Amino acid sequence: MAVALTDIFCLEGNNAMTDEEWNVRAGSATLAACLFKSLGESDPTFQERFLKNLEEAYYHFRDDSAATGADGTPRPVTGALEFLSWTRGNANRWNPITGQGRPLLK
Repeated sequence: MAVALTDIFCLEGNNAMTDEEWNVRAGSATLAACLFKSLGESDPTFQERFLKNLEEAYYHFRDDSAATGADGTPRPVTGALEFLSWTRGNANRWNPITGQGRPLLK
């Protein structure tokens, strides 16, 4: 069963994303995947390094309890985690629900 990006909900509270949130995240993640593919064509080691850095960034945001807003309250990082996850999914078409898919830009 394939899961479309339109079927993905926010991790926080299962609240559906607004159209604007979805468009920004989907567009940005797809743009990053295009860069991933383009740079990988000229540097065979780039894609592996990119995915490693992406994973490190994900864990940084997930584990960084010091992220605070201007008012000093903890800043939600759900959006950043989703964006990084979408970017990885668009780059290598791995989906934790459906498994390995055909690469987006092949």
